[in-house]
Amino acid sequence: MKKIVLLCLFTVIIGGSIFAQSNTPTTTIKGTLGLSKGRVSVVSGNITYYVRGLERHVGFIEGLKEGAQVSIDGYAAAPTIEGQKDRLFRAVNLTLNGKTYEVGSPDAAKMANGRNGKDTNSGKGKR
Repeated sequence: MKKIVLLCLFTVIIGGSIFAQSNTPTTTIKGTLGLSKGRVSVVSGNITYYVRGLERHVGFIEGLKEGAQVSIDGYAAAPTIEGQKDRLFRAVNLTLNGKTYEVGSPDAAKMANGRNGKDTNSGKGKR
C-alpha cells in the first residue's frame, strides 16, 4: 500500500513539474555582458542575470566578450528570496551585433533532465 501511494505521489510531482516547465513563457533580456561572482552574466536595468551555458560559446562566437551589448531570449528563474536582484537565466537565442545564434535547446521538458535533450549514454561503461 505504501509503495502504491508513493508511486502515485511521485508521478503527480514529476508530471506537474514537466507541465510547469513546458508552460514557462520566454523572456528577452537586453544588457551588457560581464562577469559577476565568477559567472557569465547580463546586467539589465538593476537586475543581474546569470546566464547558464553561455560560457561554452566564448571564443566561438565573434564579439562575445565582456562589455558586449547583447539581447538574449530564454527562461528566467524567479528570485528565491523576495527583493533579490540576481536571477538565473537559461538562454535559447543570443543576438549579438545584429546576428542571432541558437545557444540552447528551446524544449524545456528536455532541459529538465540536464542533458539538453541529448542521450549521453553511449552504451560504454556505467552511468
